[in-house]
Amino acid sequence: MSIRTGRVRHLSVVPDLPDTDESSDGGGTKPTGRGLVNLVLRVTVDHTRPQIWRRLRVRSDLLLSELHSVLQCAVGWEDRHMHAFSLRAAGSTRRFEMAQTLDHEPRAEAASEERVRIDEVLTSPGSVLAYEYDFGDGWTHTVELEQIDSDIDDLRSVCLDGARACPPEDCGGPSHYAQDLEIAHDPADPELPALLSRWGPGFNPARFDVDAVNRKLFSLDTGRSVLAEAVATAPAVGKLFDRIRPTEVPSLMALLPRCELTVESSVDLPVAEIAMSKLTWFLRMIGEDGVALTDAGYLKPALVAAMRKELEWGLGWVGASNREIDHHQVTDLREAARNLGLTRTSKGRLLRTRLGSSLAEDPVGLWRHAATRLPLGKQTYETDAATLFLIALAASASANHRNEMLVETVVELGWASEDSGVFDAQFAAQATVSFLDLIGAHGPSFYFREGVSDSPSWSRRFARDALLT
Repeated sequence: MSIRTGRVRHLSVVPDLPDTDESSDGGGTKPTGRGLVNLVLRVTVDHTRPQIWRRLRVRSDLLLSELHSVLQCAVGWEDRHMHAFSLRAAGSTRRFEMAQTLDHEPRAEAASEERVRIDEVLTSPGSVLAYEYDFGDGWTHTVELEQIDSDIDDLRSVCLDGARACPPEDCGGPSHYAQDLEIAHDPADPELPALLSRWGPGFNPARFDVDAVNRKLFSLDTGRSVLAEAVATAPAVGKLFDRIRPTEVPSLMALLPRCELTVESSVDLPVAEIAMSKLTWFLRMIGEDGVALTDAGYLKPALVAAMRKELEWGLGWVGASNREIDHHQVTDLREAARNLGLTRTSKGRLLRTRLGSSLAEDPVGLWRHAATRLPLGKQTYETDAATLFLIALAASASANHRNEMLVETVVELGWASEDSGVFDAQFAAQATVSFLDLIGAHGPSFYFREGVSDSPSWSRRFARDALLT
């Protein structure tokens, strides 16, 4: 069903933020994207005595589907059966399942293991994730995050330690395997010959060879598809593909490799000064003491006149009025500062927040902070549409390719039709696209023009940084 309800010039996206000393959202102190580290995990095969366990070191951006392959190799399973992950938190359980399971039995509470990174579920030492393998035999594993290791000189998955051999496949689960161990310890047990035959020659339940495990781990195919790489690096892309089928959005799939999401942010001061020029000018104009607003809550004509004189706006101003209500550029700039948590209103004055004051003279920090706040919007359809526009910008998509991608994707998401897809996506993404226009990321023209031209070279970089946060 279409979300179109008529064109509205401005959307109120987020309320004024409290003025606090915290600057964890920006200020240049936090890099864009999710930092790459190594995670040390303890993996225990549940209900085994003596306990079967492994200690692993893996990179934090592994998808759960990739962690499955590591666990199979490290524990010693042969990947013959179905599996799933689950996370219990706040009294409820989230499940992450393999694609085959979701294709045959889709469930609202289950997400794809191919769309979730390890560090999204194991967030701090002590975090625990459950891993189930072979639903018939009922093998469960506890995966606990023991340590976060910032040393990333070697990002290969490695087994650090462990104890005891993996039970044989199809041995009946923990209770049956416990009975088998009792039989194996009694040379006089009449069932021993049959057990040894089932186990096969050379199986020793007490043996664990860490070097053999690592040889297998190092030989794993670590190549990722374009989609898997995009999901692992860009959380907004991962959220989209939780609800769309790659086969139904070929135009979107064609743009993903062009986004270059594996390239780290490299913004420098001259570029940040250009991109953030209007925001930094506005923050400096407000100053430490703030500016008085009119009785109706608008910027006063003198400040509007200063903005008309000092700031370049592409298509320019319309008419001779100095009232804010007559100029969308003024409202866009004011709303952008508010949406980013840089300004607030109090007792008839527009004031900088502490964050706004800290970034007024820091264009690089302002760039990074702005990237972390995009896409703008409270509703899922708003952030979905904004993500699509960011992908188009990061990939330097033509207008035709962009619009084709928008239609395909919003139809697949189910909230627009082919006839209204582009319009509805533009409406839904208005807050984000208005901000991109404000900073000049779309070039000199404003608001959903038909052609895509004259976009500055840095615009791809900014869109990529926004996707990576």
